[in-house]
Amino acid sequence: MEQTQSSPEQAQQKRKSAPENFYEAMWGSSIPFAVLSVLVCIKADNSDWAFGKDTAWWIYLGGWVPLVVMCVWAVACRRKPKWSTAVAGLGLLVVAGVFQLTLNGSAAPWH
Repeated sequence: MEQTQSSPEQAQQKRKSAPENFYEAMWGSSIPFAVLSVLVCIKADNSDWAFGKDTAWWIYLGGWVPLVVMCVWAVACRRKPKWSTAVAGLGLLVVAGVFQLTLNGSAAPWH
């Protein structure tokens, strides 16, 4: 079997710069917010923790901030998003929002 070795030019193309890595990672930065908000929501619902219900909503809403910032950045720089991570982050935020609405809809900030 013959192994192919990459040339220095190919290795340079595969290596991404720090801003490029940051750009790709930021698309998934809403995922921890969604997970943490669901965990706080569950804890608040199980122990009747009123402050936790509000906190879960604010954590959830905070998860939208990096996603919106990245969308604005992508439009301003005319760059495509990291689709797999962006869809995962958006999907988890939507699921977390629906979950919180069913458990703690009365504690939503707009009520």
